Amino acid sequence: MKSFFSMVKIAALFSLALSSFAFAEGGVTYTLHKSANPTADEEDAYRRITTVMDSAVKLYNTYSNLSKFINVYYSPGVPTAEASSNGDLRFGENRSYMVVPTAMHEMGHTMGIGTTQEYWDACQDGVFRNDKVQAKLRELSGKSSDELHCDRQHIWPYGLNQASEVKSEKDLIIHVQLVDFIHQQLFKEAFYKQGRIKSLANSKCMGITSDNALELMDCSKEETFVKIFSVGDNPVTYYIKLGNRVVDIPNESTAAGVKASTYGYNGGGHQRYVFEGANVNTPNALYLKNAKSGHYLQAVDNSVVQNPKKNSDDFIWQIEEDASTPDTSKTPDTTKTTDTTKTKDSSKTTDTTKVADTTKTPDTSKVADSTKPADTAKVADSSKTGDSSKTSIARIREMKVDLAPARIYDLKGRSVGKQSLGRNRETHRILFRK
Repeated sequence: MKSFFSMVKIAALFSLALSSFAFAEGGVTYTLHKSANPTADEEDAYRRITTVMDSAVKLYNTYSNLSKFINVYYSPGVPTAEASSNGDLRFGENRSYMVVPTAMHEMGHTMGIGTTQEYWDACQDGVFRNDKVQAKLRELSGKSSDELHCDRQHIWPYGLNQASEVKSEKDLIIHVQLVDFIHQQLFKEAFYKQGRIKSLANSKCMGITSDNALELMDCSKEETFVKIFSVGDNPVTYYIKLGNRVVDIPNESTAAGVKASTYGYNGGGHQRYVFEGANVNTPNALYLKNAKSGHYLQAVDNSVVQNPKKNSDDFIWQIEEDASTPDTSKTPDTTKTTDTTKTKDSSKTTDTTKVADTTKTPDTSKVADSTKPADTAKVADSSKTGDSSKTSIARIREMKVDLAPARIYDLKGRSVGKQSLGRNRETHRILFRK
């Protein structure tokens, strides 16, 4: 049966120089959860999923300011692929859906597209009812007649609801930028401040350790640099980002005395804080109230603990703003670390009613010559996968093969290798360098 393997024919090539990354700084990360003793089928799926997720995450982090920690699973029982707003993303056993556009589409679901009440409130009678979003769509596409349509699960155009929708590099980029703008409109998320958060009790700052613990340490350390983002407007809450993780109350606990830690951002109330002004003679002095538990962060020795509020210095924190971003290359890379201390909240299971529409099967009208079937044996080298921070994307222009990297991958994660591209071959391919 013909499949998405031929989709590489209809997608344009990428040229993402590092210098172009400056205009966006996304914080999307993921962990692929694997079996302790994987079967051959699972090993193959893991390689494919890693390759496409690395590339999809790279695109989101290049063209958006979105932050999300995504738990990725290989679940053979899933017909296509599915995701929910709590950050769970599952690929089924059908390899046709282990492609970059599908991964990006499902990442959109984790950002709230088709999976949140805010989205459903905005989607009325098949049209996305937000004038700013409609204007943004026309700005991105350059078409004054474009209108963003929607249903309970999907948006179009640029929803990537089928991989066959990808006709050019621009389609993938617009998808990311549109999801970013919709997310901002729905959840009113924005950058607030950056710098350090210092305890008035001991003049130490919140910092992240090499094993991802949250500790109070010397404020001169790079590990204490934080970025703070605001969410919503009634009330406004904030999350505090340290590297690729945020200040987190483990297991979403509402109990007093629980030690705060760090975890990938999933948007939960246990990761967001209400900033209450402290009546002291110190600028930017605050109480940090957890939005879920209602408790306040307290400095206890070198730890940060949530407890009922008291009017003492160990409950008061000062934001020391710093406009410059330090070199954090030596801080922990928490992109894909699974925190086994956190249990899963069963109330946040994936809503399978909000998954890819299985009636939307692959567009096989644009497939390769069936006499030249795809070589499915050429998959990603698992020894070179798994670190999305080191994935780059390259474009080959005008058949200048010398620009091609040593190992390149198409939309399906197949290793293309050093193949010259002549008139009898397709030059429009998405190629991912690793």
